[in-house]
Amino acid sequence: MSMRRIISSITLLAFIAIVISSCEKKDIPQDRSTLGTGSYVKLVSQNDGIIDATNPGGTKTTAKVSAYGEPQEKLVIYVSKGSRTPDRTQWKKVKEIPNSNNGEYNVEVSGTEISTAFGGAAVQPGELYTIYNSVITTDGKRFDFGNIELANVASSPNYNFALTFDAVVVCAFTGNMAGNYKVVRDDWVDWSPGDIVPVTDGPGVNQVNISQVWPNPAYGDIINPLYIIVSPATGASTVPNNYKWGDYGGIAATNGTGSGFVFSCTGDILMTIPVSYNGGNQGGLVLQLKKQ
Repeated sequence: MSMRRIISSITLLAFIAIVISSCEKKDIPQDRSTLGTGSYVKLVSQNDGIIDATNPGGTKTTAKVSAYGEPQEKLVIYVSKGSRTPDRTQWKKVKEIPNSNNGEYNVEVSGTEISTAFGGAAVQPGELYTIYNSVITTDGKRFDFGNIELANVASSPNYNFALTFDAVVVCAFTGNMAGNYKVVRDDWVDWSPGDIVPVTDGPGVNQVNISQVWPNPAYGDIINPLYIIVSPATGASTVPNNYKWGDYGGIAATNGTGSGFVFSCTGDILMTIPVSYNGGNQGGLVLQLKKQ
């Protein structure tokens, strides 16, 4: 992933020095000549961040990063559940990586390491984690996503910060999804939580047919069988766009491009599908099913 730096190094370092002055143990007068340069890591490269739930020890999210600014002693690696947050109370320590390669770090975090950080609970398909690189300088200062946050500077691509990166847990799609499913959530309200519905395989390879779920036969008729298209490698899924599938008393239900996951390893179907009905946009409706 390449990013074009717009602001010069001198301006950047001066700006970071102002932003992170709170990292010092004592107050510092706001005179640039008295401030340090700060320190962080820049992104060199990273992988797709996918962790296989069925092989958590053998799959990793990785990022190669390089030191910038004040001399660094080490990186401390943390993880949190969900989207990134500057609230360090949500972070769990994973490990430390010493600066033993002239400021070049290869940060690798496996599913097993994430599990250990959270007390041993196994990672589950569909979970999102955020990895944090916390820089510790040789004089003991700390710089990370928790304190480089003024005006979203930590999120700006102009600086090529590598303070965080993502990990998403998936499992490969192997088919054989046909069976009875319990409705966990149906925002279209054709079914209630706890209802049992049938799901079949197909009609094509790496597809799952939910045409007996939407529409509920008690309320509507099938115009075209509604099906989910699944990526074999990850279980990431979509439904066809602008697709008429249900006739509810002469009024057609049509969906936009939906997205979600179908996990063979756990028997989970979780989709968010935009629905249009009777001339109105019903929004992105969640359908969540669990194989019985």
